[in-house]
Amino acid sequence: MNMKTDQFYTVKTLAERLAVKPLTIYRMVDQGKLPAVRIGRSIRFEPDAVAAFLDSVRVGPEGLKNGKPEGRKA
Repeated sequence: MNMKTDQFYTVKTLAERLAVKPLTIYRMVDQGKLPAVRIGRSIRFEPDAVAAFLDSVRVGPEGLKNGKPEGRKA
């Protein structure tokens, strides 16, 4: 297996790339929505797994699946 550590995202870098807070990343991992690799106390994300996750939550031409606008719950 030929893996380099720079091929993985950290929580911080993934949060920056997705324009969300790191806490959001941790919540998605805890909820089982976003696959992660734990190495010791560190959490890393494989780019292919992140791409698959993004494909699974992508909104198509039909719009949001649940019909709710983006933002906080009322």
